[in-house]
Amino acid sequence: MAKTDQNTRQTAAKSAPDVINESPRNTPVVQTCDVCVLGGSCTGVFAAVRAAQMGATVALVEKQNAFGGMATSALVNVWHKLESNRGKAQIIGGLTQLVIERLKKIDAVSICGEHGFILNTDELKIELDRLVVENRITPYLHTFYAAAQMEGSSVKAVFIENKNGRQAIRAKVIVDATGDGDLAKDAGLPFQIRNGLQPPSTCAEISGLPPSINGLISKHRAEFSLAPDQGWGAPVPGAPGVTMCAYTHVFDTVASNATQLTAAEIEGRRQVRAYMDIARKYGGKDNKPCLRDVASSIGIRETRSFQANYTLTGKDVLSCRRFSNAIANGTYHIDIHDPDTGKFKFKEPEGDFYQIPLSTMVSDRARNIVLAGRMISADRSAFGAIRVMVNLNQVGEAAGTAAALAAADDKPVSEVDAASVRNHLAKLGAVII
Repeated sequence: MAKTDQNTRQTAAKSAPDVINESPRNTPVVQTCDVCVLGGSCTGVFAAVRAAQMGATVALVEKQNAFGGMATSALVNVWHKLESNRGKAQIIGGLTQLVIERLKKIDAVSICGEHGFILNTDELKIELDRLVVENRITPYLHTFYAAAQMEGSSVKAVFIENKNGRQAIRAKVIVDATGDGDLAKDAGLPFQIRNGLQPPSTCAEISGLPPSINGLISKHRAEFSLAPDQGWGAPVPGAPGVTMCAYTHVFDTVASNATQLTAAEIEGRRQVRAYMDIARKYGGKDNKPCLRDVASSIGIRETRSFQANYTLTGKDVLSCRRFSNAIANGTYHIDIHDPDTGKFKFKEPEGDFYQIPLSTMVSDRARNIVLAGRMISADRSAFGAIRVMVNLNQVGEAAGTAAALAAADDKPVSEVDAASVRNHLAKLGAVII
């Protein structure tokens, strides 16, 4: 063999992808239902509850060991206010208000000035369990969405993986509340990952930190390999002296990329240790910081953004535009965490409150997928406002309601009458304006 031929073959062998061809297999269908919700954040749970209350049979798939998403697994314990900016009229009710009232009965929530509520998110896990059981939803914890079986623009089934192996769920309508839009991506819905994503943060619950911790981090960050940054914290109801800390960001992270997400989880926990070490070294002799809990999932702010039938804009939010097909109301300002410095960039709405229309959640390109959560269709500015939990809780309720109506009438979700969604939400206790 000529040496040149040998070199060519060696080069080809090195560049060829290393793959394993799996044998075809029959995947058992574990459930057939009207609505399957992928992702058990508060958004996903609320979608499942509303679908069930509409009479649908519902499956709820969650990769973690508990429901609640960023509120529980990531320890983010703030829900913003339920009233409008100027008139102080109630604009958010529904399941958000129900959960707050339940947590009040066990002293697991406290009012945070004019900004809203601080939650004990471990107690929130139990309340979400209760909602799922009370509404006869079939839960799948420790379960990953793996793939979709498509037929044209329709999802015929979703494949899941858990301790029982690979299984399938057949559903008439799927609510994608995965956060990253994993199903929507697989179904071919157009999306973008914007340059300069808002960086994620690893939250922790810590006792014994000095009041000056933010200043100490800023002063001594270089010694402990922390970048210039800005963060925030909040007390934990029912746990005197314990603070939920979100003092740092993990920069340059695309959290929908598995490799980068793994690195970010490790770096985020390193950062928690670093500022605790700062407190130990420079916080004074009486300072004894104790790590009570660290998030089981990094707090992700932004990954994929999908294109639906309407894209909410920053102008819509700042001008407090009203929509005839509105399914959610909000007041939280535009809040964008700088991708290089972590500093908060705020813009305040000019009016009483803004709205989110149903058309940001449905697409003519996807017959039976409803988008719910942070990947709904919004430009960067609008996303900076609507991404907080009290807003996305309402989006979840609307998603479940629309999904149940589409399943019952066997029609595309984009053809579901928005007025009907609004009327049903109002009957179920949501504030519809």
